[in-house]
Amino acid sequence: MTPDQTARIETAIRENEGMLVKWLTRRLGDPDAAGDVAQSVYLRVWSYAATELVTNPKALIFKTAGNLAVNEMKRRNTFNRRHIMPSENDDDDAISNIAATGPTPEKETSLRQDVRKTLDAIAALPEPARTAFTMNRFDGLSYREIAKRMKVSESSVEKYMIVALKQLRQALRDDDDDKAK
Repeated sequence: MTPDQTARIETAIRENEGMLVKWLTRRLGDPDAAGDVAQSVYLRVWSYAATELVTNPKALIFKTAGNLAVNEMKRRNTFNRRHIMPSENDDDDAISNIAATGPTPEKETSLRQDVRKTLDAIAALPEPARTAFTMNRFDGLSYREIAKRMKVSESSVEKYMIVALKQLRQALRDDDDDKAK
């Protein structure tokens, strides 16, 4: 390999590495796999360039990446078919062996009730405390921004937040006490 070709390939790899990994990540849906494939691309490009003249290193990099990405997707599909999908000879239903990741219906109902009670407790706050609390926690505003919008001092906003947090904490404690009974 000539020094000129070595320099052109090094430059192409350096200049296109970020774009290549992003492109592979979009295709593969996994940044770690994209990084692994990118490393394989660089090895293949260097191996090819050791014996052949490379006139367009960037095109070679992306063509090699496309081919290796297709190979990776085929490998994943083969793995998934073997390890996840049932074969005709399997007596067990593979779908029943896949663990559920979401909450149980009972837990879902409990979570919905907790959210409803929390929203009710927020609605029961005195007006300035409720406004300051919702601006801070739901809108992400700082105390300074809230003070400007409410046309009050920052220390007033702090006091509103203290009131809101105390009342919400007490409402949640009362709810926990009711559950324990």
